[in-house]
Amino acid sequence: MKKLIALLLALTMVLGMVSFASADEGKVISLFLGGGTPLSMDPALNSASAGSNIIRSAFAGLTGFQYNENGEPVMAPEIAESYEVSEDGLTYSFVLREGLKWSDGTDATATQIKESWERAASAELGADYGFLYDVINRKEDGSLDIDVDDAARTFVVHLPNPCAYFLDLCAFVPFYPVRVDLADNEGIWATDPEKYVGLGAFKMTKYAVDDVISFEKNPYYWNADAVKLAGLNFYLSEDNTAILTAYENDTVQYIQSISSTEFDRLNATYPGELEFYPTQGTYYILFNVYKDLSPASKQLTVQEQSKARFALGQLINRYEVVNYITKGGEVAATGFFPKGLADGLNSDVREVEYYGTWYTNTNEFSDVNPDLTIDQVEALQTLVDLGYPYTGSIEAGDITFTDFPSIEFAFNNSGNNALIIQYIQETWNQFGITGTVNQEAWATLQSKLKAGDAEAARMGWIADFNDVVNFLEIFISASGNNYPRLGREIGDYTRNSEVTADAGIGAYWGTDGNQTWAEAYDAIVDAVKASTNPEERAKLSADAEKILMATGSVNPLYYYTTAQMLKPAVHDVIRLATGDVIWTYADVD
Repeated sequence: MKKLIALLLALTMVLGMVSFASADEGKVISLFLGGGTPLSMDPALNSASAGSNIIRSAFAGLTGFQYNENGEPVMAPEIAESYEVSEDGLTYSFVLREGLKWSDGTDATATQIKESWERAASAELGADYGFLYDVINRKEDGSLDIDVDDAARTFVVHLPNPCAYFLDLCAFVPFYPVRVDLADNEGIWATDPEKYVGLGAFKMTKYAVDDVISFEKNPYYWNADAVKLAGLNFYLSEDNTAILTAYENDTVQYIQSISSTEFDRLNATYPGELEFYPTQGTYYILFNVYKDLSPASKQLTVQEQSKARFALGQLINRYEVVNYITKGGEVAATGFFPKGLADGLNSDVREVEYYGTWYTNTNEFSDVNPDLTIDQVEALQTLVDLGYPYTGSIEAGDITFTDFPSIEFAFNNSGNNALIIQYIQETWNQFGITGTVNQEAWATLQSKLKAGDAEAARMGWIADFNDVVNFLEIFISASGNNYPRLGREIGDYTRNSEVTADAGIGAYWGTDGNQTWAEAYDAIVDAVKASTNPEERAKLSADAEKILMATGSVNPLYYYTTAQMLKPAVHDVIRLATGDVIWTYADVD
């Protein structure tokens, strides 16, 4: 409590000083995104949406987002003044803006941008998003096939296959150029304002863990004349109470991470300020495939354990989650791809029959037992058929599994996470499935997941760009975001059994359960990325989702909206369906 009071007092003092800045100086926006201190502020190493939103303030890509004449956010050239795409879609030629400078006032060159991309793509850096650079052709020496001419300010990228979303990648944070001469491979440089040199609208002035990351206007930004703010303060907390109190005290102008228990009061008290912004994303439960879910009385195969994991997810009533817990207009998930996601042929894959559906009867009650949904009865029967010992019966509604192994479940306390995890725990406990629940700081949880040392966790994925490949690539073997460890070595996890010792890398996957993950899944995703036939690409994408869902390691709960509050005086904030909030051209009346 003392720490919370100190934080609020500090906010009041600091923001009290900046809220009356003169018109000549501009004004400072202060905000909370939730999620606490980002694990990394390095554009190449970050893989969290909150971190991405902060990084966008100081860095920029070849392409970016601006408002068009209709007041709609659209992709446009950013640090490049123009670009051309060859007729075959294999060559992208960019011309950088004349006089382009880094935020320390030094000249920016095409060579430096190429060096930055080489770093982000390198095995030495080992970035979670490094695989995204696979869309670029490689030269014989292994370097990226990019031709640069500093005098002509040209940056020419060669692709092995057409990539419909390449310009989206250029506007995505891992493709933002950094000064390689100032960076290190651990991301420590990104906590030092003197080294945090970018091409964005603002430059860092302060980095304080669990406190604030501050920025001031970058006078060297290519479009600095259009930037009206003097600076930004990103306050860092995972405490929903502190975040909301700061907003209600007028010490911050924008917040995310709002508990649904406050929605009714906030709508009544601040009409129009609470918004549920449509967001292309999926909230899901993940399971580490190296965790053995066998009962003590019977050893299950890896494939059988996939069915047990799926059943655990099927027990959760998604309708109750979105209507009685999150209450922000979210949609109960029927698959991993969210509503509104495109595949190059269809504008919403969830409306296409061949994509399939899961958890379709999450709110329909069963004839077998009127107190259980059809999905829950099916899940319980699956566990019975797999041989888990139990007492009672499904028909009587008192079935209790007596030998289901305990599960360690981790989550970070942001937004409605605590309420959702409590609901899941109570649901599983109802059927004798128990476990320990550990609340972790977001940075700590990310580190644990990356190391493979987590059995189960809540997770969310919000689109970086509007294409199915962005969701498929999470779970390829090379992805550092592949927390279920599909196709990946065991990592730091030590509580596996002999049977699950190679669960991630063995031949257990695919439609017949006899392929490695690379053979069953990676190969399809590669085909999706290489395909130039929209119909073929859509069918391959649907097949990949089916393989993923069959593992039971990913249990989607709902499709996101982003609950946020913005003071009425603030305007021209660019908010995208990907969940990104861009402050470059924001202003305050």
